Order: sequence, then structure tokens, then C-alpha cells
Amino acid sequence: MSRAATDSTADLRCFLALLPDAASLQNLRRCRDTLERTIAGAARGVRWIEPAALHMTLRFLGESGSAQIDYFKHMLPTLAPSLPPISTRRFGVWPNRARPRLLVLELEPSEALSDLAAACEAHARKAGFTAETRDFRAHITLARLRPGCAFGILPHPPPSIAFDAVALMQSTLAQPASTYTELARVALAAPTP
Repeated sequence: MSRAATDSTADLRCFLALLPDAASLQNLRRCRDTLERTIAGAARGVRWIEPAALHMTLRFLGESGSAQIDYFKHMLPTLAPSLPPISTRRFGVWPNRARPRLLVLELEPSEALSDLAAACEAHARKAGFTAETRDFRAHITLARLRPGCAFGILPHPPPSIAFDAVALMQSTLAQPASTYTELARVALAAPTP
């Protein structure tokens, strides 16, 4: 994604994300223990995402100038609807088991999530980012995989994941793993009775 041509300040690599609630994070920690037992081959080929960093990306923004960051900090409350728990589909290896790169928890299609991702896309375009060319795929990345890493039969995931906040995040590329920093966070609206 490109930064708006009119913004010449130093950039931060940013994205918009949903953050799982405490109970969902606890379930994902338990899933990691189970998944670790299904690894065939070199366990060192798996770089697990730390539980505190687990999230679902709504829209990757990329290089973001200060005006764009300020825009999203201001608009974040409009991207914080009430969301019911989202049903899970399965654990998956992306792009495929022959060329494993990511271990993910795939979520079922949801109208509420699709609407939220579309709103994030609309705001990204207003902020000067180019249109996203890939379809939105609701998932949580659990681990990054190296060649030679293989999994046996993957277990069933928890039935659903609940989210309690939307955040503007900064991603810093580093070794051995990227780090994520919250630039702004807004709690999701309470469900209507």
C-alpha cells in the first residue's frame, strides 16, 4: 500500500486490527499447547506469535504518515461496533501444506466482520491508501512456519472467538519476529439487549 503523496513525514508501518478478549486469548493459549503436539519434523521451524500479540488484521495499511495516523486515531471509534462471538472454521496451514508459511485460525464468514472490513477499506482510501486488491479473509495468525515444518491432523479449534477492541497498530519488522505496538485502541460497543 502506498502512502498519500501529500504526506512527506517519516512513516510507520501500520494496520487496523481486532483484539481478542481475555477468555479467547486463554483458549488460544490452550490451543497452542495442543497444536505443538501435532508438529512433525523440526519444532524449531515454528515461530509462535506471543499470546499478547494475537489479533485479526482488518486492513493492512503499510507505510503511514503522521496525518494518516491522526486520521485513524480520530476515526477509530466509528470502527468499533458491537460484534457477537465469531464462529471458527478450522486451523489451517497457508498457503498450503506443501509450502507452509503460516499456521492460522480461520474464522467463518460473518456479515458483521465483512461490513467492518469494508468500512476499514473505505477509510483507508479516504486517508490516501491505494485500494486493497486481495479479498478479506478473516483469520488469526498463530505461527510463522519455515520449510520442512509439517503438521499431523490438526485438532478442532475453539467454537468461537470474541473480540473486545479495535486498534490501530504499528508493526516493526525485526528478527526473530516482528513486534506490534498499539497506537490507539477503542473498546467495541456493548451488545444491545
